[in-house]
Amino acid sequence: MPADEQLFLEESVELPEGLFKSKKMGSINLPPQVLQLKEWAMAKKDSVRPWNEFANYNRMSKPASAGVVTKRLSHNVMYYYTNYAFISTLLVVYCIISSPLLLLAICVSGTACYLISTQKEGKTVHIGGHTFTPKDQAVICACISLPLLFFASAGTVIFWVIGLTASLVGVHASMMGLPNEDGTEFVEMNESV
Repeated sequence: MPADEQLFLEESVELPEGLFKSKKMGSINLPPQVLQLKEWAMAKKDSVRPWNEFANYNRMSKPASAGVVTKRLSHNVMYYYTNYAFISTLLVVYCIISSPLLLLAICVSGTACYLISTQKEGKTVHIGGHTFTPKDQAVICACISLPLLFFASAGTVIFWVIGLTASLVGVHASMMGLPNEDGTEFVEMNESV
């Protein structure tokens, strides 16, 4: 075995502290941000309106006036907020999966940021006679990640998702009828302002 391979195998590798402890997904400890995101998603899961109600085309009608459009938009955006957020999330996931370069750029940037954030406070890295503090490492990570994300068309994806989500939400919310005061039935086309 060559000397450099032997040296590599004998060196100890320091893993971030607490990586293999409780709250496991498999055998890796999840970062607190992931746990908070999971708790938030579970809380929002209860506010998702039934999809058969969301997509009930029998309740959709052409609004009679601009005032009706305004009423419908203000009510339906609040009422179906979680459904719209779910659709937007699906669009983001579709864009990331359908673009291998963007997926690679996000994985590289995310991994670098995660590794920098899990270092002990004040730990420096020495490369080629230069010492890099965690702040320097974050700046280098940003200087590499931003052009990588630019060439992977992350900006295009962001504006595409925002535009498509706004269009879908606007059309759905303006076409979906409003409920009556008792909340059981929905107002038909003769809605008044």
